[in-house]
Amino acid sequence: MTTLAGAVLRVDSRPLSTRHGDVTAHVCRDLARRTYFLAFACGDLSTPEPLLARVHSSCLTSETLGGCDCDCAEQLDAALAAIAAAGRGVVFYLDQEGRGAGFGAKVRDRMLVQASGGRLGTFDAYARMGLPGDLRAYDAVAAARRALDIAAPLRVLTNNPEKLAALAALGVPLAGAAPLALPPSPFNRHYLAAKAAAGHRLAVARADEEAAPPAPIEVVAPYALPEAPTLIGLGSYWLPVRRWAEPAAPPAWCRLHAYVEAARGRERVVLIYGDAETKPVLLRVQRESLLERVRGSAPGLEQARWLATLRAFAAHGAGVAIVEPDERGDSLVPTAPRAEDAAANAALARRHLGGRAAVPLVADAERRADAWPAALAASGVALDPPRALAAA
Repeated sequence: MTTLAGAVLRVDSRPLSTRHGDVTAHVCRDLARRTYFLAFACGDLSTPEPLLARVHSSCLTSETLGGCDCDCAEQLDAALAAIAAAGRGVVFYLDQEGRGAGFGAKVRDRMLVQASGGRLGTFDAYARMGLPGDLRAYDAVAAARRALDIAAPLRVLTNNPEKLAALAALGVPLAGAAPLALPPSPFNRHYLAAKAAAGHRLAVARADEEAAPPAPIEVVAPYALPEAPTLIGLGSYWLPVRRWAEPAAPPAWCRLHAYVEAARGRERVVLIYGDAETKPVLLRVQRESLLERVRGSAPGLEQARWLATLRAFAAHGAGVAIVEPDERGDSLVPTAPRAEDAAANAALARRHLGGRAAVPLVADAERRADAWPAALAASGVALDPPRALAAA
């Protein structure tokens, strides 16, 4: 059912199976910001009793790639578990990467922190960039409540008092807060300690067991790619990624590079796994789905392909993945590959392969005639025969 409330248009509703039970995923379009966001609802939202709610900001690195240098994916999962236990509640999943400053700011934040050797925290890095510590806005929540016919006050699952104050200022009825404190790991303790120092209700302090990146990071200014001047490099840092193929093993450090197309604003992420000597290199172009950022009862299509990619990289020893984020809901309406996307991806592949030959990793359903192989060949990349991406 389509519903319009303010600048929020509910365009679709569909069942979604999570590992904590079934929810209804409401797909909403923010007409003012021209982005999609989601609301995951469980139980009867129309009754007047306080409604357990999570107002959650998107995190591509943890929820899609498996990064573990923050607690975003764990908070999203814990919120869904709490709502399932209560039998009633909603998660508002907002497209607000980098505390509202965007994915590029998030990448440069991580780059500055790592380049400082941990002397800077995430809020210090934002100050260095001339940004406020938090640029998120929650007016979409107020409109989404009307679109979903929610009259009850919200009991918000959060550790952040400023989020509660921002919601209250918008006139969202509140019934207090419930904490979502989760145990820190060596990979996210530095980040969580910075949040605690900024006023989040977390009992986390700096400690000796913080994990250090495997090599130094240098701060770089944004730059145009010589191979494709319309692609702007935003920054690079080390991302610890869970080894899905070996659950008991520590996360693997991968080098993440972020780019944006100057003309269209479309972002791309390059994740590099392994050493610089292994030849040839596995090469994967990976799409994602916003709806699959929630941990399902079973992996979704793109989740399964990403898990298979990580397993293939680990077995081979080296891999380059070009990830096309679904920050604008593109996967909700499948589209054919575009020539300009293929050309951009080919330029990124050439840059990060370092002159080595590539073995494309391709799922059976992706073996279709598109511009990608031709664009790779035209860019001068040496190609070995494609390898089938094993089922997850």
